[in-house]
Amino acid sequence: MRRQQVLRFSIALTAEILCCASLNLFDDWTLEEMPVKFVAAAMLCGIACLFAVKEFPVLTSRRAQALVFWAVAIALRLIAMPLAPGDDLWRYQWEGKIQRAGFNPYVHAPDDPKLEPVRAEFPEWEKINHRDFRAIYPPGAELLFAGLSRISDRPLLYKLLFTGADLGTIAVLLLLLGGTSRYANAAWYAWNPLVVYSFAGAAHFDSLMILPMTAGILFLTRFEAARDSWRKWFLALATCAALGVAISMKLVPVLLLLTCVFALGFRAITLLVSAGIPALLSTFYGYPKINIWESLGRFVQVTRLNDLFWWLIEETVWPNPHQKNYHYNVILVICVALVSLLFWRNWKRGMIWAFGTALILSPVLHPWYCAWILPVAAWRRAYAWFVLSITLFAYFLFWNERLFALPWHAELWMRAIIIVPALAAAILFGIRRRPAAEESTNS
Repeated sequence: MRRQQVLRFSIALTAEILCCASLNLFDDWTLEEMPVKFVAAAMLCGIACLFAVKEFPVLTSRRAQALVFWAVAIALRLIAMPLAPGDDLWRYQWEGKIQRAGFNPYVHAPDDPKLEPVRAEFPEWEKINHRDFRAIYPPGAELLFAGLSRISDRPLLYKLLFTGADLGTIAVLLLLLGGTSRYANAAWYAWNPLVVYSFAGAAHFDSLMILPMTAGILFLTRFEAARDSWRKWFLALATCAALGVAISMKLVPVLLLLTCVFALGFRAITLLVSAGIPALLSTFYGYPKINIWESLGRFVQVTRLNDLFWWLIEETVWPNPHQKNYHYNVILVICVALVSLLFWRNWKRGMIWAFGTALILSPVLHPWYCAWILPVAAWRRAYAWFVLSITLFAYFLFWNERLFALPWHAELWMRAIIIVPALAAAILFGIRRRPAAEESTNS
């Protein structure tokens, strides 16, 4: 039986690595047929990953598990690095470049006439998206872009940094999981092709937010287990500092703060640190005299793409012909708060449910957004999110606009590809967990 498992594992793992390597053949999306081939290869890579993780040989020695685990995690990222980056990278480079030239990215949008001399020195300027918007990223990210711009403008530098943070998240996740099966459980995240592509391939900087966020969750579990009062205060501060760094990169961890209040109890006063770090970094860009958050507030009201839920409401009971988002964001915040309150006695479950609620109700769902929840999903064994991370590769079909009646408008068949397998997995895993939960209750 063990030999057969190792054979199945080896075949699935080899298939994943080969499919990941094949993505390099299909990353030129200026050619019409390439997005379809890319999506097909990525989904096959994801299916192979699910089989490989399921067959992970946990009965081998801990050292052998670690060797295979890290070798595959690093190899997949090295294979993905030659891929063409996503267009967000040009925005990172641009906002770093104008800071080096003495301009404030929260004041000057890319198409500002004052930046004409800088544009002349930036050949990728036409590839920047939303050129009429000023910077929408928090100040920690902007400081990072400025620092990277002073070193090099090569995409490889960005990919190495974002991949290094991603590998750091894996290391923290192993500590968070613990136990004899930690490598098998962490492989759900470490070998996930969406994670690999998002940071090592497409060069999205979200890994710099995920790392401190996961570290904050680790500190919070240590806080819960601590008995010494001073150690609990120290771990509470460490938790909030890590979350503050994460929020300084991207605002997403704000969604977890209410569950942190329940976990920390009266020591929740330390959450002022989580707000204080991004506030302090904001002063580098003139805050409060310059409202650096105004552009983000405008941006979240106009972007709309690939949502999981609202399209169904709009096509049945609540038409939204202008595709406005502001009321959806308000509902999202209210629902996250209500879900957090529902799990006030179990902050660990509250985190995965709050995060999941936000993604389901988000009016925009780029694939790399799903990577935000995956460390928490691996920790809480919410495996349906990993199925969604594979089906979300269908999003990249948008680059072949001939498949759609309207450009960048998801058809029903595409929504079915993304949603139905993940929903079926959620139901299946829920059915399997119920008898296990009842058995543990009765024992």
